[in-house]
Amino acid sequence: LMDIAQKAIDLDFDGLMIESHIDPDNAWSDAKQQVTPERLAEMLNAIKWRHESAEEIEFITALEKLREQINHLDDELIQLLGQRMKIADKIGEYKKNNNVTILQTSRWNQILERAFAKGDALGLSREFITKYFDAVHMESINHQNKIMNS
Repeated sequence: LMDIAQKAIDLDFDGLMIESHIDPDNAWSDAKQQVTPERLAEMLNAIKWRHESAEEIEFITALEKLREQINHLDDELIQLLGQRMKIADKIGEYKKNNNVTILQTSRWNQILERAFAKGDALGLSREFITKYFDAVHMESINHQNKIMNS
């Protein structure tokens, strides 16, 4: 429960709802969701209360520089995705001209395995890699589908 409460604070949620009862085992609602008032006080004292922002100029300047770097990388990612879709369009043309299906399961599996290996080396979770490449793959399929049906 403490981890969930801390995560809520770290993500700037609007509040927490924690059930407290002097005798959780005899509470009318779900006893497993209850904490004693003493435990609640311990939790609230242990939470690292965070601020949405800081006023120090050094912090603001450093954060702005880092965000500029992220913006630059995001711009590059979008450019690369655009280039990738142009290649997907060409692949769609080849598939259309050769009467080949859009989805190539073996190729998709190769892409994922390659991405997992690279992602693992960079500390990226497989869940993230899967979601990212699923989105890219669906966009590629949509591009190729338009070409196939034109």
